[in-house]
Amino acid sequence: MSYTYEKRWAGLGALCVAMSIITLDNTVLDVALPSISNDLKASMSELQWIVDIYILFFASILITIGALGDQFGRKRFLKIGIVLFSLASLGAGLSTSTIELILFRSLSGFGAAFIMPSTLSIITHMFTDPDERMKAIGLWSMIFGLSQGLGPLIGGFIIEYTSWHWVFFINLPIGVIAFVYASWVLPESHNKSAKADLVGMVLCVIFLFALTYGIIEAGVKSWSDPAVHISLSIGLIVCALFILLERRCSYAMIPFELFEKRTFTIPSFAIALIVFGMVGSMFFFSQLFQTVEGYNAFEAGLLLMPMTLGVAIGAKFSSNGVKRYGAPLIIGGGIIISALGMAIFVVTMDVHMPLWSILVGFLVQGLGMGFAMPPSTDSIMGSIPKAKAGVGSALNDTTIELSAAMSIAILGSYVNRIYLLHVKEIEADPTLLKALQTSIQAAHQAITALPDVSLHENLLNLVDHAFIDGMYHTMILGCILSVLSGILTLWLLPKNA
Repeated sequence: MSYTYEKRWAGLGALCVAMSIITLDNTVLDVALPSISNDLKASMSELQWIVDIYILFFASILITIGALGDQFGRKRFLKIGIVLFSLASLGAGLSTSTIELILFRSLSGFGAAFIMPSTLSIITHMFTDPDERMKAIGLWSMIFGLSQGLGPLIGGFIIEYTSWHWVFFINLPIGVIAFVYASWVLPESHNKSAKADLVGMVLCVIFLFALTYGIIEAGVKSWSDPAVHISLSIGLIVCALFILLERRCSYAMIPFELFEKRTFTIPSFAIALIVFGMVGSMFFFSQLFQTVEGYNAFEAGLLLMPMTLGVAIGAKFSSNGVKRYGAPLIIGGGIIISALGMAIFVVTMDVHMPLWSILVGFLVQGLGMGFAMPPSTDSIMGSIPKAKAGVGSALNDTTIELSAAMSIAILGSYVNRIYLLHVKEIEADPTLLKALQTSIQAAHQAITALPDVSLHENLLNLVDHAFIDGMYHTMILGCILSVLSGILTLWLLPKNA
């Protein structure tokens, strides 16, 4: 115990390094999406799958992996995950087609499922004092936000001076450092009585993939398409079966009794909404900055940096804010502050957005996230018995990842549908029209390749405004949902959360 206690802060550092390769990976990729689309001729739906396949594998198995980590050793599973993630990143960097890239991204998600649940469960094991645990989780949340925020800047630098392949290769040295650091400083911990719900895991994979496929295809085709109906129906039926079996299983991957605690359910919902807004913003704004507004990858990364600064500031003052004003006000207020950032985008959204609105909008959105995430995470982990720390941590991580996956699927489908409705009204030959409908990147490539230069400006203006209109309606939706959710959090979350 003394070994664990004396090295607990060094151990936190090892966990943060391990966790950073996961959070960096997704946000670094966001800036690389336009380059990947141009190089591999990826459509909008393929870009969604490149991001979502990783998240879905991660989210659908990590609760079961968390239980297995509890049973066989959390440190051991963390190290296995680092190795798997690093090897998958190598494969992704060497990919020459979207199919290969999607395959290796799914393997990355498998490795990430070993890493993420181990981090919070080990923190809970090492930090037994509630005040220290809150500080530790606050630091963990700050590093989580910082690594996500630094991702676009690092990705932009890599794209500007090398190629998109290197956004995956960058994970290799970080993985080596994390493996060595974790091996040296982290204690091993177990819960021998933990059992893994493998049947639940299989059902979870099936219903999540079916729902996501249906949502993404609805953006390409329509909600009335038979394939969309079949996919969504399968997803909902399997989801119902999953819930039915989980409620009867003595070692279910999702202990539904936790949802009876408002100190668990409300913060989980808050985190889901925060991540939903953040992931959606980065996915679309990266494409807007580079493809529509003409910024290079590094400049696009810089424009996303104020979100990182806002998260860092919010996370730093979040703990003191909870002690002074209570968790409901800080969490609910943080969500509403995040909505104000989106409101700035709503009123200034244009092909040439003013620089001040981009910087201030992301700063305010990040500030709200930074306020809300640490107390939400602490409330969730504090609601869970220590013996179920791995499962509880995995539930928290699943909330984050599922909201990220649904953000890409739902918002991506929504934006793509509006974009396609506008593009279909453009009068052009079938070959050009097909290219315009593929993605905003493919549209720009096809238009600039036209021999008649006089057509360029008008066609670019039409496709750019089609993309902007989709983003505009998405921001309105996100803003309304955030305000309502913030009010509900203030009302429903107990003051002693």
